[in-house]
Amino acid sequence: MMASLREVDWPRFLRAPDGQLVARLYEPALRRAVRYDRCCAYFSSSVLAAAAAGFGAFIQRILDGEITRKPALRLLVNEELAEQDVRALLEAGKDGPLIQALLARLGTPETALQKGRLEMLAWLARDGWLEMKVGVMRQGDGILHAKFGLFVDRAEDAVVFAGSGNESAKGIRGNYEKLEISRSWTDPERHEHFRAEFELLWSGEDPAVVAVPLPDAVRDELIKLAPEAPPVAEPQDNLRRQRAAMLWAYAMEAPYMPEGGAATCDAMAPVTLWPHQRHVVAEVAEAWPQGRLLCDEVGMGKTVEAILTLRRLLAGRGVKRALILPPANLLPQWQGELREKGGLRVPRLEGPKTLIWPDGSKEAVSGLAEALQQDLLLLSRETARSEAN
Repeated sequence: MMASLREVDWPRFLRAPDGQLVARLYEPALRRAVRYDRCCAYFSSSVLAAAAAGFGAFIQRILDGEITRKPALRLLVNEELAEQDVRALLEAGKDGPLIQALLARLGTPETALQKGRLEMLAWLARDGWLEMKVGVMRQGDGILHAKFGLFVDRAEDAVVFAGSGNESAKGIRGNYEKLEISRSWTDPERHEHFRAEFELLWSGEDPAVVAVPLPDAVRDELIKLAPEAPPVAEPQDNLRRQRAAMLWAYAMEAPYMPEGGAATCDAMAPVTLWPHQRHVVAEVAEAWPQGRLLCDEVGMGKTVEAILTLRRLLAGRGVKRALILPPANLLPQWQGELREKGGLRVPRLEGPKTLIWPDGSKEAVSGLAEALQQDLLLLSRETARSEAN
């Protein structure tokens, strides 16, 4: 079945830096489009890498024969040149200043993610699927600052987006950006406007902007990054994953550290402690195995203190099991508080033979003895102090 852009419920507006630009626009569009035209930002490693988000699926569709027309991708980037350099470029074909500026911007990929995505672009450029042009202001003052794009599928249906979105690492992940999205089958006037705008710019006939083919010297530098095998797997940002792994490794070891463990345990809790609660939690946890009574006034957070103390005792203080005995009518409330405020998943015993977990799932047990085999258990104090128990 032919992939269609009409299959997707496209949002009218998207914003960054919430990750929605890639997940809800670029990736689903590139899984269905056979052409992609983009007027974006400066020619640079980060811009090109961000522009290649979702290209793995596009390359796979080329290999599968779903995309046959070259170039399938047209990127129009911008560059600012001095007026005399523009005149030399247009009148004498001297592209030295342009080449120098573009090579300086291309630079070296900063991360594994950038390198992987640039490899995708390089492979597409080497095999003729990608064509790039550089938009230069004819008067040599200012830049081509329009940001818009069109995805077109085999049925010539198109999804159009335009707005402030910068196709750069910072633009997608850091800036506040806003895009408006429309569909050719519901808003043909907007589609025709941006289609004609891109074709005018691409042709080089725009009265204010000249589109120059990417110089061979710059294209050659990009193509050097092309791998032999088609890069269909979406690259991962290894540096970010490694940093996350280091943080998690520290978090797992922190409870056993003399100073940092307790603070880390509290910092990773779903709630933030008030100053007086930090003092209480620290004192009660350090007093273990001696006991303490929590005697704050109503509303001062005794429940949070108890739960956060339990977190500390379970995390590196030698406590393996805990039995929590609230009044019967407060069992569900305590179970929710343990989950919400402490991140602790504790079953509660309801009746003589039923364990209920925080998600509502039930587990049958033979009786109290089997229930007590749980490392953490909520049991009503009425049940606990009955004569049989």
